[in-house]
Amino acid sequence: MIFLEKNFLMITYHISCSLPSSQYLIFRMKICDIDQNALNLRLAAWRPGRYELGNFAKNIRYIKVYDIQGNELKVSKTHRECWEVQTKGNQEIVVNYEYYAGVLNAGSTFLDESQVYINPVNCFLFVEGKEHLPCEMYLDVPSHYRIATGLKVISENPYILTARNFDELADRPLIASPTLKHHLFEVQKLKVHLWFQGECKPDFIRLENDFSRFISEQILAFDEFPEPEYHFLFQITPHKSYHGVEHENSTVCMIGPTYQVFKESYVDFLGLSSHEFYHSWNIKKIRPAEMMPYDFTKENYFRTGYVAEGVTTYMGDIMLYRSRVFSQAQYFETLHELLKKHFHNYARLSMPVSEASFDMWIDGYEPGVPYRKTSIYTEGALLALMTDILLIEKTAGSYRLDDVMRRLYFEFACNGKGYTSDDYKQIIEQISAERWDTFFENYVFGSKDFEPILRSTLLKAGLELQVTPSKELYERNYGIKLEDSGKITQLAPDSPALRAGMQVGEVIATINGFSINGNTKAWFEYFHGELLHLRTKTPDNRVRMIELLPEENNFYPDYTVKVVADPSNGQIELFEKWTKNLLCE
Repeated sequence: MIFLEKNFLMITYHISCSLPSSQYLIFRMKICDIDQNALNLRLAAWRPGRYELGNFAKNIRYIKVYDIQGNELKVSKTHRECWEVQTKGNQEIVVNYEYYAGVLNAGSTFLDESQVYINPVNCFLFVEGKEHLPCEMYLDVPSHYRIATGLKVISENPYILTARNFDELADRPLIASPTLKHHLFEVQKLKVHLWFQGECKPDFIRLENDFSRFISEQILAFDEFPEPEYHFLFQITPHKSYHGVEHENSTVCMIGPTYQVFKESYVDFLGLSSHEFYHSWNIKKIRPAEMMPYDFTKENYFRTGYVAEGVTTYMGDIMLYRSRVFSQAQYFETLHELLKKHFHNYARLSMPVSEASFDMWIDGYEPGVPYRKTSIYTEGALLALMTDILLIEKTAGSYRLDDVMRRLYFEFACNGKGYTSDDYKQIIEQISAERWDTFFENYVFGSKDFEPILRSTLLKAGLELQVTPSKELYERNYGIKLEDSGKITQLAPDSPALRAGMQVGEVIATINGFSINGNTKAWFEYFHGELLHLRTKTPDNRVRMIELLPEENNFYPDYTVKVVADPSNGQIELFEKWTKNLLCE
């Protein structure tokens, strides 16, 4: 292994893979100019964009450290992801380790015969106290591999990449593969790269047209883009997937299945891309005070997830509508999904979104126990929607949520400052010239029902919140949410199913003696109005017989928005200022 000679201190990494089918990446890390008797080598405890402990250390098979003459040095593990090295006075050491890269998602590291995909934050060791040093990576891959990354590439050798420090290195994923598809275009002097890995047939003319529109709209909202270029790294899978992770000058988006990405799933594909692009400002630059800077050694608890993820969720969709990539019907469908997620989650009446932000570190990405937690994405997006419309109304169209985010960017992010909930609220109050205490107390730090204020806010823009019975019989009359397999995913409080003793995770096998065979909906409708005799299997593998009677109720109703019958001039004007579109019936 050869390390290039340097005239200044930096951390260098060499990454190779002798047998891709093993899915182990081989790391050799060189550390120079050591002036300590002991060094702490660390692996990040979490990764930005996923506010939970990552436990990446479980993927490391071994760590061995040598001096420059090849003598092995003592290494002791002192923490979950920390190893202490006794340097014995050596000024240079080499660290060898292997990392298992067997999981493919938008924030993982993955290796197989088709690609080397690396998120450095979860597999690159760093030297505690030396995170500020420049880093260099040499990627040992076949010469016909192309590399997609936001890292700086040494022009004379495309497989040598550099970063100004570990923070930058950690935030620059890469894909190396012989099958990468690439398209480059410019939007307002921003170089935009579209990279596709996996079986797919991208229509780059259509993609450039749609992406140019929403990118332009977002840049217009902030007046500038914080980076000179941006890379969309798409992992296209043959199976169903939907996941994205933001980075300062790139994003990794995983979506599938292949045959739906540019057809039935194209709206989702655009929504995911727009969401991640907006993160370039919101969370990568505009950061909560608790994350300025990131501390990779432990949890970074914060309560402003409703801004970091909620505003981004809202803006990702409204930008697509404002730029006319989405039609009114497509945008309304995104609102329908938000409303459904919100109103079908009974925890909304007990857990404030600020608390949900803090608790992301506990179980934010799992279903969790029934009725316990809310979503910073869903609740945060609805709060952002209401804030946007209310600001437009209160300022007669002079200001909107864009102006709040722009001030957070220029007054906080550009000055290296993190923001708090108070900062966010104060900017809203300054712009609107009104106090927002009640709004924040009730809906951000409290768990008051959103429905009344949502109704009144949407009505200002000529929209009516409609509530209709669920189309699914087992939802509206029994209070059950089911998968096609018959597995119960949710039970409404005080529902017939819950009173009958049914449990989340229980699987319905037969109804009145007939095996459901994936046709749960059809069998519930066939026996509608009758006493049901269900044979089920509980999560702990017990077989039970349950009697169930329907109830003429309206559990899990559908929530949608529609244009009011006869909108006033004021409603039409507000809608058009809000969406930059005409209000259509």
